[in-house]
Amino acid sequence: MAFLSLKGVCKGYGAGDKRTDVLENIDLEVARGELVAIVGYSGAGKTTLISMIAGLMAPDRGTVTLDGRPITGPGRERGVVFQNYSLLPWMTTRENVLLAVEQRLPQASRAERLAEADRFLAMVNLGAARDKRPRRRG
Repeated sequence: MAFLSLKGVCKGYGAGDKRTDVLENIDLEVARGELVAIVGYSGAGKTTLISMIAGLMAPDRGTVTLDGRPITGPGRERGVVFQNYSLLPWMTTRENVLLAVEQRLPQASRAERLAEADRFLAMVNLGAARDKRPRRRG
C-alpha cells in the first residue's frame, strides 16, 4: 500500500462557463520515504495539488489518502512551506517554518518548537539554509 495515494483527483475553480478545471483524474502513489518533485508551468495546478495533500482544500472528485486514511484537513504529519512569495523576507528559513510550528504546537516549549522546525528543515534538506533569508543565495 502507498503511503500517500491520490486516486482520480479532480479540482476546478469557478462555476458555469467560467469554470476552469485545473486537475483532472490525477493518480499518484508515493511510498514512505520516497522524494517526489512536482514541476510545471504557472497555472498547471502544482499549488492546488499540494494544498489538497496538505488538507487545506478538498478535491471536487477522487480521494487523497495518507497511510490508508482519507485526508480531511491539515495534520501535524504534513506541512507546506511555500516558495518566495509566501515567505516573510525579513525572517530566516527557520523562523518562517517556526511560524507554522508555533501555530500547531502552542503549548510546546520554545526548545521543543525549535527542534520541530529543525526536524522539518532536515526532512527537505534545508538544514544548511536554516539561518538564511529567502532572497539570500549561496
